[in-house]
Amino acid sequence: MTPQTDPQLHEVRPAPALEPAPTPTPPPTAAPRGGRRRALLAAVVLAVLAGAAFGVHAYRTRGDVGTDDAQVEADVVAVAPRVPGTIAAVLVPEDAPVREGQPVLRLDDADYRVRVRQAQAELETARAQAAAAAAQIGAARATVTRSEAEAEKAALDLRRAEELRAGDAIAAERYDATRIGSETARAGAGANRAQYAAALANAELARARVEAAEAALEAARLQLSYTVVKAPAAGVLSRWGARAGQTVQAGQVLGQLVPERSYVVANFKETQTGDLRPGQKAEVRIDAYDGRTLQGIVESVSGGTGARFALLPPDNASGNFVKVVERVPVRIAWVHPPGDLPLRAGLSAFVTVHTR
Repeated sequence: MTPQTDPQLHEVRPAPALEPAPTPTPPPTAAPRGGRRRALLAAVVLAVLAGAAFGVHAYRTRGDVGTDDAQVEADVVAVAPRVPGTIAAVLVPEDAPVREGQPVLRLDDADYRVRVRQAQAELETARAQAAAAAAQIGAARATVTRSEAEAEKAALDLRRAEELRAGDAIAAERYDATRIGSETARAGAGANRAQYAAALANAELARARVEAAEAALEAARLQLSYTVVKAPAAGVLSRWGARAGQTVQAGQVLGQLVPERSYVVANFKETQTGDLRPGQKAEVRIDAYDGRTLQGIVESVSGGTGARFALLPPDNASGNFVKVVERVPVRIAWVHPPGDLPLRAGLSAFVTVHTR
């Protein structure tokens, strides 16, 4: 094609290009009726299988109750000294495993050793006093025996003197002297018997003092033994705040011992507890160990809801009552405690109890 020339501008302009004609789109072909039937049949089969699976699952899990409001618990024991003092040495670090009876802390025991020696000296003194009292008993018994013999002799002399006086064979002065001697001997025997009773009482008092001194010595030795603080059970010693040189008081909590034996406390809704009984099987899944299912057994069901045992129980008669679903704590024990999993107190869990 020859380009056109504008006579005024003397420029050559290209001729406009011709656009190609649009290609007609073929009409969509309809899907075969057999494919739609197969798709519908597959959908129906899948629905039937899903319904059957749901039915089987519902049948197998009938009577099961579950809750995710559950935690691993343990009977945590506070570790505290039983006597006051200054910490001489901390024997275990924080979060360390300990055995039952293992020493974990030692206090300065100088004062308590002095008290033990003092108690020992007091015991020796009391025993010496008891020995002296026993000797006094022997002397008093001998004195009583002698005075009773003398009183008996004086009574015989008085009886003969009375016979002689009846026959006017004895002077009145001699008779009076014999009678006075008999009375004096009888009074002396009575006084010696009183002294013997006093010696027995002194001996009993001395024995009581010995027993008191022995108890004081035992108490001093116990106080000395308490300067070594021992683990009350096997477990992990956590929140250990003891430091060497620290002055502590009796009963001051220095740490928490988490024992090895643990259990699960599951808080079920009150609407789920109608069929819960001790001895029923349970399955526990710990959130920290996803995929592991542990076997448990219902050990006990609480006698009240958690709100009932709260520090401030709700007063439903106050006029602003709002009904809420309460929770009942249920204790789950392990059937076979897993030795390879550290079940720390406070871990979250999901518990399912088979009530049938």
